[in-house]
Amino acid sequence: MTRRIFITGDKHGTFVPLFALAEKVELRDTDILIVAGDAGYVWNDDYHYNVQSLQQIFPGIITFIDGNHENHVLLNSFEVSQWNGGNVHRIGERVYHLMRGQVYSIYGNNILTFGGARSVDKDRREEGVSWWKEEEPTAEEIEYGKKQLIQHADVIDYVITHESPLFARSHITRPKRIDVDYHLPEFLDEWYEIISSAPRLKKWYFGHMHVDQLITPQLRAVHNDILLIGEEKPIRWG
Repeated sequence: MTRRIFITGDKHGTFVPLFALAEKVELRDTDILIVAGDAGYVWNDDYHYNVQSLQQIFPGIITFIDGNHENHVLLNSFEVSQWNGGNVHRIGERVYHLMRGQVYSIYGNNILTFGGARSVDKDRREEGVSWWKEEEPTAEEIEYGKKQLIQHADVIDYVITHESPLFARSHITRPKRIDVDYHLPEFLDEWYEIISSAPRLKKWYFGHMHVDQLITPQLRAVHNDILLIGEEKPIRWG
């Protein structure tokens, strides 16, 4: 039986796409779902209901990297444990937060994850209630992520980030504003240059832009689409 990894983009706490996936695909307990940031299911102290709902809808393992619309203080309050070779926050029995700069070996695929981004609407949100400064990766986290990328470049099959490399924004019709002091997209440009010619890289997926679009043969934005990782034909739910 083929072991499957699904990937999708920003869900912001909605279950509708997952219900649709369950209607269209016979899901298995060996399936793994990855959300490329802004999952939004762990937002406040009532997160237990969301976690239970996720586990009822999806019989396998649900994972997500962090985006900018997350409660980072709550996420970081969970105990760090190991899952498939990398550090995770275990949120529920089958729900994991994939941490920044970690490399996971999943069904023969080595996957580097790096969450975080800057919110363009943070001036309209309240710190500690709807916005957390930890959304933006620190210089130390970025340096660690780059070190992991370089160290594992020859064996990485997939990269999953929330933010996009800077050059990708010129291909997107309605890109998000970039503040002059916000440099993560520039760093990700450098990462893309390092990894794009690596021998095993199949795809780099990113969220954040709220589009489903192939930028280059190796770089894809995900949002509404739910894909089997490594494949381009989406499972349409809308």
